[in-house]
Amino acid sequence: MNRFLVGLTASMMLFFANLVHAGCEDNLNEIFAGNHCTKIKTYKYNEVTENPILVVVLHGDAPFNNPTYQYLFAQLVALKNSNVISVGMLRPGYTDPSGRTSDGVRGQAIGDNYDENRVNQMAQAIEELIKMYSPSKVILAGHSGGAAIAANIISLFPSLIDYALIVSCPCDVHAWRKSMFSSTNSPAFSGKINTLSPIDLVDRLSKKTTISIVGGKDDEVALPSFSEEYYKAVTKKGLKVTLELIEGGHDIFLRPEIIDNMNRIITDYNKANAVNIKSLTNY
Repeated sequence: MNRFLVGLTASMMLFFANLVHAGCEDNLNEIFAGNHCTKIKTYKYNEVTENPILVVVLHGDAPFNNPTYQYLFAQLVALKNSNVISVGMLRPGYTDPSGRTSDGVRGQAIGDNYDENRVNQMAQAIEELIKMYSPSKVILAGHSGGAAIAANIISLFPSLIDYALIVSCPCDVHAWRKSMFSSTNSPAFSGKINTLSPIDLVDRLSKKTTISIVGGKDDEVALPSFSEEYYKAVTKKGLKVTLELIEGGHDIFLRPEIIDNMNRIITDYNKANAVNIKSLTNY
């Protein structure tokens, strides 16, 4: 009987996984990986080579709205660059303004949704994009909570990402929660939670990955000190990392300086790979 129940359970799990997969096959707008359907939007306005640069963009915790700015960031990058596939990704459990929802649990936006399960889902979706596009380079950009997830990904999946743009990051999640408790008095930010904090994972970073950290000088949500402490921890490991604090508060992700930073990275990669723009073909 026990064997029968185990077999029946396994068959049902496979059935439902296949059912989800069957409804997640529009690869420009959704990715099926790890038995999860993650919603995306893919942008490519200019020509690409057979091995384009893949850019993946993660939004923040967005506690009061359905996030869309990850799509706008990805779109702006694609508009300005050749040889780029740019993808805005909707984090687990989040719903975008079009009513599309990624599989998974959204969480309470208190640092709980940077945990291993959610990080794995994002990383597996990126791995699937890499299989699809065979990119020459992979760039991951994240803002706020998305920056924390991006920083966790480059530690837990050290061979996956070539360049990480980490913006407005609560990279010391435990210190960030204490700060948020002090500023909001919300009990949701008190005590310990099951999560991953980027600053605790720097030992697992790869020398292969270049990290660019950007923070707002007047950020009262993810204090500049969190970016500075993460930068110091990464620097101690002798890794390739830069830190820039710019004018502004927390919502700086779409600022021209950030987009220009991304454009320079892509231009440098194209030059390094001797990409001849005139020889590019439609993908």
